[in-house]
Amino acid sequence: MTDPRSDDGVRALPTVMGLALALTVALCWPMHDAGAIVIETVPRKPPDEQLQAAGTQVISDLAKMDFDRALESANKMIQQNPGEPAAYNLQGGAYLGKKDYIRARKSFEKALSLDSDNSEALLYLAQLDVAQNALASAQKRYQGMLAKDPKNIDAMVGMARMEGRAKNEKSELAWLEKAKAAHPNAAAPRVFLGDYYLRTNNRPKALAELTDAVQLDGENPDALDALGQAQLLDGQKSQAVLTYQKLAAVRPQSPVAHYRLASAKINAGDLPGAEESLRRALQINPDYLEVAFVLAALEVRLGRHEEALKVAKQIETAMPKSPAGYVLEGDVLNAQERYADAVKAYERAYDIQQTGPLAIKLHAAKMKAGVTNEADTTLQKWLRINPNDIGGRLYLADENARAGRNKLAIEQYQMILKSDPKNVLALNNLANLYQAEKDARARDVAEQAYKLMPSSPMIADTLGWILVEEGKTARGLQLLQEAAAKDPQNPELRYHVAAALARSGDKAKARKELETLLAGDQKFPQREAAQTLLKQL
Repeated sequence: MTDPRSDDGVRALPTVMGLALALTVALCWPMHDAGAIVIETVPRKPPDEQLQAAGTQVISDLAKMDFDRALESANKMIQQNPGEPAAYNLQGGAYLGKKDYIRARKSFEKALSLDSDNSEALLYLAQLDVAQNALASAQKRYQGMLAKDPKNIDAMVGMARMEGRAKNEKSELAWLEKAKAAHPNAAAPRVFLGDYYLRTNNRPKALAELTDAVQLDGENPDALDALGQAQLLDGQKSQAVLTYQKLAAVRPQSPVAHYRLASAKINAGDLPGAEESLRRALQINPDYLEVAFVLAALEVRLGRHEEALKVAKQIETAMPKSPAGYVLEGDVLNAQERYADAVKAYERAYDIQQTGPLAIKLHAAKMKAGVTNEADTTLQKWLRINPNDIGGRLYLADENARAGRNKLAIEQYQMILKSDPKNVLALNNLANLYQAEKDARARDVAEQAYKLMPSSPMIADTLGWILVEEGKTARGLQLLQEAAAKDPQNPELRYHVAAALARSGDKAKARKELETLLAGDQKFPQREAAQTLLKQL
């Protein structure tokens, strides 16, 4: 972001063109893992009044995420002003929104061919280079900008982003600190520093930098968005709501801003307020599927299934060639336990587009509707056509194991491990099944899983219990105690500890563990076995 304040401290107002590109990227361009953080630029030459008026329409379209209309408006600008770089920059911004990065690059290159010093085109070409891992090209562009202006904040932040992409965290931090020192009154370096500290798990520093950024520029959407995310991560729910209310006020035509506010309200327990914000987001952009799904889920949670179905029907009408509306309809009907109707909805979606997750949904709905054979036939057909669908195979294996079809489950897990030998979940579940079937391979498979993920209480419990059942009580008990310490609310892990203590001869500790475990009315698969063991002690 160009320094938002002039030398006398008065906030500089960005022009229409700069805002348009910044808004496009803010809405759709993933700058960092922690969120969409952007560099907002101000064009070197402000456009004339006619171009400014045309650009206003593009800004409105971009804010509503109506990228097709934004592109149409930008193309008209080019027809009327074929020699104006700003028009091509706006065209590139619309292509970014459509995630058409090839055409976006061509648009920015055209702008640069018309004006070799065009800062917006240079900046966004560099960002495209970074996103597509062409780091050498990005570095060259940023270095060119810094050669002309050693304090160019966009280039310094861009260099930091490039270093971050290359996992050079020290260099990334150094560039951000340099940008902050060169522009002490600018919000942008602090926004990126906040993002950096969030990604490196330093939440206090992230909150400090982002709070400073908002104090410097209370209308900076990137600063507000990043601060809201940091506050939610830190459990500051009410503060996050206030922050996102400011964001929605700054960007009233941004469906993303209202969606962020809705998410914060859900976290804070304000479900009616969240519904209002979600509906506002959909009013701005009726095709915002993520919002529609959240709204429908919220309606289901509030017990308003018919309202949720209305949302699904709206999507079906607006996007008849998309499976999304029918998937949502199936989800709502499933929540109502109208399984036969849910099957019909999922089948319509599956006819439009066959995917692994949808095949799983269809199978689950058919099982609940009582058409077991048909359910298995559908999923098995999908897996024959898509043998490398790990998610589908894991689901089928789990279903077989849950139904007591251990040999069929074992076959699926073995197939998964042939294509993905380090799949920890498959290894762990296979070890459990081998143990249930008295297969001597159980411990070796469990050891493989533990070696890959020793921090997992579930995996440590599997190996520990197998060792205990094999008579290797000392090491087994140690692993079980470590697992229970990491997940103390898991009754199954605590039962295993008690049983291992009993086998080791420490009846007093085993009795104490069981009494604590059985004190409440918590249900778990081994509750009856725990009661029997306590009586024996």
